[in-house]
Amino acid sequence: MDSKTPIDVIVLRGLLAVALTGLAMVGIGMAMTDSTRVLRTMPPPDYALSVSEDGESFRFSGLVDFGLTRDLRALAVTHPQVKRLVLDSHGGYIAEARGAVTVLQARGIATHVEGHCASACALIFAGGTRRSLAPEARIGLHGYALRPGNIYFGMIDPRREMARDMAIYRAQNIDEPFVRKLAILPQAPMWYPEHDELRAAGFVTAP
Repeated sequence: MDSKTPIDVIVLRGLLAVALTGLAMVGIGMAMTDSTRVLRTMPPPDYALSVSEDGESFRFSGLVDFGLTRDLRALAVTHPQVKRLVLDSHGGYIAEARGAVTVLQARGIATHVEGHCASACALIFAGGTRRSLAPEARIGLHGYALRPGNIYFGMIDPRREMARDMAIYRAQNIDEPFVRKLAILPQAPMWYPEHDELRAAGFVTAP
């Protein structure tokens, strides 16, 4: 310590250090409280994911919501003999759909639709190692866009997001003309291709 430093300056520095430490601790406490509040108030995922009664399929319905990738992976680990996922969803968060695709491909899981599967759900369907439809099933596809009022406007590039999903479609051996058509679709209305068109493009692989 410098012997020429006045004692009152030393005391003031000490008090300032204590005050700053106290503010830091308060900030940490508030951050922990806020994060705890978020965890406590965050609603549960808006979907159902389970093993079918016959034990031969996973069944997913509802919103493609946060947590789906984690839950599907856990279910696939617990039931490694199950190799088919039955889908029923109007869509949801595309990032979770991409995550679900990684699980399907890592585990060799096929996909099947009996009713309706659109938007982000259609991407999950395309990620199946084998893809089949019931006679009355519908696959809904649309382009990507963000409205100016969206909180992510200016932060997310819809063209870049579409390019990421086109890469998944191509990796699944879906015909290039079909993939290019997906890239120019409007956000609305939803496009529901006929089954024959889906099969011809390789989007559906099973008879």
